[in-house]
Amino acid sequence: MARKVGFGSKRWRSTAKREAQKSRTVKMLPKAKRDYIVDDRPSQRKKGSTSCNVALTKAKYENIPGTRVQSAAGGRHVRVVIQDGKSFDPSNVSGARRHLKKLAEEAAELARIHGGEARNALAKTAAEAASKASNQRQGFLR
Repeated sequence: MARKVGFGSKRWRSTAKREAQKSRTVKMLPKAKRDYIVDDRPSQRKKGSTSCNVALTKAKYENIPGTRVQSAAGGRHVRVVIQDGKSFDPSNVSGARRHLKKLAEEAAELARIHGGEARNALAKTAAEAASKASNQRQGFLR
């Protein structure tokens, strides 16, 4: 039978396509990754929360007057300054004391500027809290 030439004739396939047709096709799906391979990438970790709520116990953290240790979101513990609500890590005692001292100095400065009795009372309470914290710290260090 002669080959048709012109419009509507069958096109010859390229050599690469003919060779690809001759090769075997792989009918194998990719298999699931084995469970015992350790993969630390975040996208490969198992789903679920990693943190569990640890109960807050008394005397676990150092007591500082003017602060409170509370449970925060996610089961974390935080130290909250009562006067302004700033939070610290519970073990960061020096940072909390430094912040309380700064608040006492600001309150004393405001009381000195404005001279009001309410401001003086606020400055006294802040100064007392700071002095208690420093006295307690000095007693702790001895």
